[in-house]
Amino acid sequence: MEENIHNDFFISLIKYKNNARDFLKLSLPEEISSKIDFNYIQYDDTSYIQNRFKDLFSDIVIKTKTEDKDTDIYILIEHKSTLPDKRALFLQILSYIYSMYEKDFKDKNDFRIIIPLVFYHGVEKWGIPEEFLDLYNVGKEIKSKLLNFRYILFDTKDFEIENSEIMHKNLILAAGMIALKTAFNKKDIDSVVKIIENLYKEGILRDFKRIEIFLIYAIKTKEITEDKIIEIINKYDPEGGSYMLTLENYFTEKGLKKGIKKGIKKGLKKGEMKGKIKTAKAMKCEGIDIKVIAKVTGLSIEEIEKL
Repeated sequence: MEENIHNDFFISLIKYKNNARDFLKLSLPEEISSKIDFNYIQYDDTSYIQNRFKDLFSDIVIKTKTEDKDTDIYILIEHKSTLPDKRALFLQILSYIYSMYEKDFKDKNDFRIIIPLVFYHGVEKWGIPEEFLDLYNVGKEIKSKLLNFRYILFDTKDFEIENSEIMHKNLILAAGMIALKTAFNKKDIDSVVKIIENLYKEGILRDFKRIEIFLIYAIKTKEITEDKIIEIINKYDPEGGSYMLTLENYFTEKGLKKGIKKGIKKGLKKGEMKGKIKTAKAMKCEGIDIKVIAKVTGLSIEEIEKL
């Protein structure tokens, strides 16, 4: 499995502001979240980061404000799917903070407020200290003179999705959290069913640009076939079979294995002329090439052109 599939999925989820907003409400402690104006959500431009630090940098940085709107707050989010070396984790965070402060200094601005947040959904138990000073085995007298900072940890093992009111209101974020929480349980097909159910309830099951990453992630992290995914989708959307070819096009463009094509064709072909015509009409409305429609439905090009 590609190492970055988890990171890509997490970022694709948080890049939507409503998801970012609800995620911060879930992950930040009450004493911090109560001071934040969640109506203001922006993504920080990190183009200023020096090249030597590029590989160390955070997945995403969210800029928000305090309730009085006088102070900007930057939430630096590190996504982790495996347990990192504790020194590497703190170095990542520290390097990013340094780069931001360096820019502030060059621009003659006050140093900004930065809150590091680590999102973890790996298999191993998280045992890394949350405070930088805990890396040092020295007495209080010396520690009091050392640089120190801490991060906030959001570990999916400690998060119960069903008990969260926010998850019941934001079903897309809930679907993403289910996918991440169960990412390393390859046999958990029930989680895929729940994800598709949430996407259906949210009304985006036919919006392939939105659900594509969910289905790719399921294929990559679960022992599930494309046929099975189509079967689950058809359970919630029986009339959606004609849209599966569009999904196929998205997948093949991304380089997924060709096996999905066989499953989609199987789902589309019903063997009855009425069903073939209905499928062809829907595909034609989607702007799919007539030759492709003919190949999938078995209808002739002449028959399709008359529809």
